[in-house]
Amino acid sequence: VYKPFWQNLPYSDVYTSITPDILHQLLQGVVKHLVAWAKEAYSEDEIDARCRRFPPNHNVRLFYKGITKLSQLTGREHADICRILLGLVIDLRLPNGMSHLRLVRAVRAILDFVYLAQYPVHSHQSLDALDDALQRFHENKQVFIDLDIRGDFNLPKVHSMWHYHKGIEMLGTTPNFNTEYTERLHIDLAKDAYRSTNKKDEYEQMTVWLERKEKVLRHDRYIKWLKDSQP
Repeated sequence: VYKPFWQNLPYSDVYTSITPDILHQLLQGVVKHLVAWAKEAYSEDEIDARCRRFPPNHNVRLFYKGITKLSQLTGREHADICRILLGLVIDLRLPNGMSHLRLVRAVRAILDFVYLAQYPVHSHQSLDALDDALQRFHENKQVFIDLDIRGDFNLPKVHSMWHYHKGIEMLGTTPNFNTEYTERLHIDLAKDAYRSTNKKDEYEQMTVWLERKEKVLRHDRYIKWLKDSQP
């Protein structure tokens, strides 16, 4: 963050103004980083081969073409990868005979945090478990530096995890303000509008398309209201 406006404000904590966000902070943030680190730690060919070895399962999405070549993943796809990630790295050997235990513990800690953070109801015990998962990650994250995958962990989305406990106590559980619900509007208000243009000077055309769509919807509701009002 370049020169944030609050840096000279005493006693300010910007994270009291930012709600925890499962989609962008965890799935599209921390988990995305974690998958990238795992790719660097192990052979991509071996990771993809392990993806293909998973037995069929009706409750888990399987990536039979592997995960290392995937790009522009959605939050749903990162959530699906979370279900198999620990199984992918559980006993893979690291370079130079380095023990894999710290990496496995770090991966498990992040996954524990992600799942605990999504609880629809919390208690003191579940919030303590959330803090414990985060602490376990920080106790084992040095393995990524030892493998020359990271030079530091000065990542805003990783830091934001420290504020989940307080944020949940102040504002309630994270499903109440998860931005995943509003992402659906990207299709209605952006993608569909863009498809209706000739792909040149698209913003003006998209605006006209949206205005017309809203007018049609309002008129349709007005007609429906008139019909429902008649005896």
